Amino acid sequence: MDDLSGRTAASPPPPPLTLPLPHDNLLLEILLRLPPEPIYLLRASLVSKHWRRLVHDARFLRRFRAFHGAPPVLGFLNNQPGPPLFVPTSDAFAAVPSSMMSHDSWWALDCRHGRALLQHRNSGNLLVWHLMSGEQRCLPRPPPALDGYDCGPGFNAAVLRAAGNEDRLDCRSCPFLVAVALTHGGHADLTSACVYSSKTGVWGDVISVATLEEVEARPTTLVGNTLYWPMTAGCILEFDVDKYSLDTSEVPNDMFCYYEGLIVLMPAEHGGLGFAAVDGLSLHLFSRVATTDGTLVWTLCRAIDLNKFLTPDVVVSCKTFSMEAIGVAEGADVVFIYACKCAYMLHLKSMQFDEVSVKGTYASIFPYTSFYTPVLPCLLSSRNDKV
Repeated sequence: MDDLSGRTAASPPPPPLTLPLPHDNLLLEILLRLPPEPIYLLRASLVSKHWRRLVHDARFLRRFRAFHGAPPVLGFLNNQPGPPLFVPTSDAFAAVPSSMMSHDSWWALDCRHGRALLQHRNSGNLLVWHLMSGEQRCLPRPPPALDGYDCGPGFNAAVLRAAGNEDRLDCRSCPFLVAVALTHGGHADLTSACVYSSKTGVWGDVISVATLEEVEARPTTLVGNTLYWPMTAGCILEFDVDKYSLDTSEVPNDMFCYYEGLIVLMPAEHGGLGFAAVDGLSLHLFSRVATTDGTLVWTLCRAIDLNKFLTPDVVVSCKTFSMEAIGVAEGADVVFIYACKCAYMLHLKSMQFDEVSVKGTYASIFPYTSFYTPVLPCLLSSRNDKV
């Protein structure tokens, strides 16, 4: 239609070929609600430089972790032949370069705060492996007072981040500690411990405590600032990292024998030390609580019927081959259970029950949990990031 001047009105501009990206605030709310597995934020960071800046912003990453709560379980380290050393539990993390490590050379000791602790089967040397970045760090040998740690039983070790770094978003650059414990050969009445600091690059003083049993090579748990190492016959070695002190406690012998020693230490659901064990087709969760007079006692907190999660053939097989709790993902509230050459994950809060796709004979395993971090070369694999 012509206007009053007689000129033809201009045609409206054509619609854009693509819709504009949402406002940053809206986009951040969308990104916040992506699944917690690292691959999803990784994909978002590859959309553009602008998206990457949003995803890598420290405030957003803290919000993302607070929104999702517990970090996702991405896999676990396994020492049994057959399955690989690192077994992924999420397809979103299948690209972890587990081929870097093999059962022929390495033995898994622990996994925590984004790092795995391995021991070389021949030399006994200790190595810390950051699973997300693939970085490795060989440690100097422990002090002479711990000689013999690489020659047989009675040894265990744990890795954890250094105090004061709980809010660090990039565990790769976070200082870490490695604590080792050794029951001296031929002297089950003495157990020693020592801590290596990545910040100083040296081992600390060796401390010792009188013990009746020896340290076992089974999963360690961290509750607060105290490491708990399992020992034979239900004894527990307690190492307060802050106070740099050792103590011992125990699971009552009748309770320990009832579960045939197949218990896994873990943080209790409501704080303090706990353990998980399987009785028939029931998962039992215990907590160590203080009575009115200060005595510590073990109390059954939950009994979870596993029968409803299992297929009929597995239930029948479990009557001959018992189930076993083999690991706990600290902070993620996930218990791993082994039955009939399969590993299962039970999420204690949601009661979701998942079967690990990689079948095999599993014993003690060491779960790996992690949120997205800004540096993910192992997920990028051979892909060139030129966005």
